[in-house]
Amino acid sequence: MRLQDRIELLYASNQVDRDTYEKTPALLEQVASFTGVRLEEENAGAFTAHLMKAIDRIKKGEPVLQCSEVLAGEVKANKEAYELALGLLAPFNGHGVSLEAETVFVASYILSLTEEEEKE
Repeated sequence: MRLQDRIELLYASNQVDRDTYEKTPALLEQVASFTGVRLEEENAGAFTAHLMKAIDRIKKGEPVLQCSEVLAGEVKANKEAYELALGLLAPFNGHGVSLEAETVFVASYILSLTEEEEKE
């Protein structure tokens, strides 16, 4: 499976709306540019699914509201990754809900992409 196949599957199975489906590739390009990592199914499949579903939850005004304080602390230590994650999610926040937990989760995925690249 290619990463684009995953994006299409999430849309075709009605897990995300058309707007999320259409905007995801550009969001992934921002992440790839930030990390310097080529995003593929193997390294970014789970991240892509989480990002797309988070966007749809935010659009519905139903974001995840809690996360581990330890994880939040680790993520916030890397302001650039946190700000990138917030920048990816904020445009979809039409309800003005807290994006704190969703941002932490997305940023943790972004940081894991860079950590995997450093191991190789």
